Amino acid sequence: MGSMLNVLPQLTFTLGEWVLHKDIRMSGIEKRRRLHWRETDMQNREIIGRWLDERPLLGDKITLYKEAGKYYLETWFSDGCHSLDEVSLSDTPQGQKVEDVGGNFFGEYFMVTPAMQLQFCNEQGSYFQVDKLMADIDFNQRVA
Repeated sequence: MGSMLNVLPQLTFTLGEWVLHKDIRMSGIEKRRRLHWRETDMQNREIIGRWLDERPLLGDKITLYKEAGKYYLETWFSDGCHSLDEVSLSDTPQGQKVEDVGGNFFGEYFMVTPAMQLQFCNEQGSYFQVDKLMADIDFNQRVA
């Protein structure tokens, strides 16, 4: 999947040194404003599933959602980086296949199983699986 870099600092050449512009710093007020905007924006999303990749040294939070008729896969990495990709969903006997609209150079894709598990897949099949986050599970559906 691709990724998106949120901040690209502009560099200038001054007296033989590279100096970062001051405009890349973000105040606490601006951070709060952006977080509020993000919370407001999230109200327009239809969350399909949320997962946590608990492999050692990862801890990535993955969200699959639908907004304005399109599907997106959003990943917040443990180091704070963010990735947002438009994806397509197609039904298969194993579940819904989730593929990057722009394609994937390595042939990797995700599979959302009927039990709402997220499988990491390549041409050889599933190589890792995570369960849906407990906060998103509808316990009324789990009553036997």
